[in-house]
Amino acid sequence: MSNSFDIDSSTDLISRGIQHPNPLFDFLTTFVPRKLKNLFTLCEYLYFNSPQIFAAFNKFAIYPITQFKYNTDNGALRQKYKRLFEKTLKMKGRLITSGIDFQLYGNAFISIYFPFRRFLKCPDCGHKENIRFVDYKFKLKGLKFNYKCGHCKHLVSGKVDDQNIRYAKGINIIRWDPKAIDIIGNPITGESDYYYNVPETIVSRVRKGDRHILDTMPYAFLETIAARKTFKFAPDQIFHMKKEAPAGIDVDWGYPQLTSVVKQFFYVAVLRKSNEAIALEHIVPFRVLHPQQSTQSADPTVTISLSNWVSETKMNYKAWRQDPLHLMFAPIPVGVTNVGGQGRALMVTGEIKEAEESIIVGMGIPREFLYGGLTASGSPVTLRMLENQLHGYVTQLVDAAQWIADKCGRYMGWENIEIGMEEFKLIDDVQQKMALTAANAETGGQLASLTSLAEMHNMDLKKQRELRMQETLDEMDFEDTLNRKIQEKQQSLAQGAQSAALAGQSMQYDQQAIIASADELVYGQLLNLDHAQRRGMLEQLANEDFVMYSVVTKRLELAQEQMRQQQGDQMAPQPM
Repeated sequence: MSNSFDIDSSTDLISRGIQHPNPLFDFLTTFVPRKLKNLFTLCEYLYFNSPQIFAAFNKFAIYPITQFKYNTDNGALRQKYKRLFEKTLKMKGRLITSGIDFQLYGNAFISIYFPFRRFLKCPDCGHKENIRFVDYKFKLKGLKFNYKCGHCKHLVSGKVDDQNIRYAKGINIIRWDPKAIDIIGNPITGESDYYYNVPETIVSRVRKGDRHILDTMPYAFLETIAARKTFKFAPDQIFHMKKEAPAGIDVDWGYPQLTSVVKQFFYVAVLRKSNEAIALEHIVPFRVLHPQQSTQSADPTVTISLSNWVSETKMNYKAWRQDPLHLMFAPIPVGVTNVGGQGRALMVTGEIKEAEESIIVGMGIPREFLYGGLTASGSPVTLRMLENQLHGYVTQLVDAAQWIADKCGRYMGWENIEIGMEEFKLIDDVQQKMALTAANAETGGQLASLTSLAEMHNMDLKKQRELRMQETLDEMDFEDTLNRKIQEKQQSLAQGAQSAALAGQSMQYDQQAIIASADELVYGQLLNLDHAQRRGMLEQLANEDFVMYSVVTKRLELAQEQMRQQQGDQMAPQPM
């Protein structure tokens, strides 16, 4: 990538009498990277040192990622993929981190590591041993693992034998550093070869014989390190997400979004450096304390000792710092002169704010999205543009998730399924949902299906039906248990009332008077009340007089039975 421009040579400009310098070149242009990898490094610096970029790219990476959808009728298979994606691989977090790479670099590279066990095979007897339990000496030249065979006891150089294992928890999603990736592509066919420059830290660990690296790193990487070459990915072993660039830019790479605002960041850095210098020199004033001469008196320095005045002033100043109510008596006026302190007027805060606004515009991010306050009714055009911009990003995320699902499915021996994500919409207007729900109700449910309405509210209709069915069954079980408990309680209270009545005979209770009072309460009040009022009155009576409550309960049941018999007789046909 180059920022140079095709302009006439200086000789040609002089011959034409043009004296003005190139208007497209300024001092800050000299700091703009000329190579793409250097631009990636600068993007990293800006990401960690610019609050606007950090907040914007994190929000862009996180906001549009929704729940995964596993499109298959096989419930057991759906649970396998769901467990793999959400429990084992934690795919939402993986997509978010890859999304940050995508937003920052304009490129994101991911691949999958599948676990294996490494064995060393004896060339003499063919015995295999797990490398983790072998005491070997490693030599990078020739990739030799020298050890003593546990079977034939010979000192041999074992042959590496890697065996894949179907262990879902050992699968790992790898993010590759774009600065370490090289791409050689064919612009005609659109096919590209991807190369990885193994970091020097890994190479050094291999040379030192780091067992953790040697026991677990894929053998192809060890071969690459031994040959001092770059590692070439096999076809379809790396997934590349990229932001599309103009036709004149290298089509193999994505285009970092920060490229258009790099100079603005340099400009803001210059302004902030200026503010820093102003703050250090001009914010805190230098105060000079001195005797002040009035217009009607002589020069005080002639009549007093300046050394005594300075010492007395210092002593009284210290006393005042300890006691704010301290008073100083001075024979002459005291003056104070401030040197500096005008830093606030010199600050270029307004210019910094204006430059930061230009940066936000250059990144294509609505200011409200970054600082808050973006609403569905605020700016429909801006929201629609932002939604379309994020939809392109979400599409690449879904493609990456599908690529990972296909690879993992083949590795685990599962049937492939279609992976999707819940529909993303930036414009999530509650009023629109309420209006559609009301319109559907007015048409008797003929406007939209229940499935569509449930998906609009991010609800699984099948799951909701299962919950409703279970809640109905639980409610019926609760009512049945409640009725049984009430009957048991009533029987217990009736037995208690009979026992109390028998015990009351020895206490000279007037049974006829009690029954008469009970009948008066039943026929005079309880039969005229509804069920709720009657139940409340009985509960109050039970708390006040349990014996009377028991008698009233029995008399009430008898009265109700008589009323039912009378109603039955009235409904019977009369003889002709």
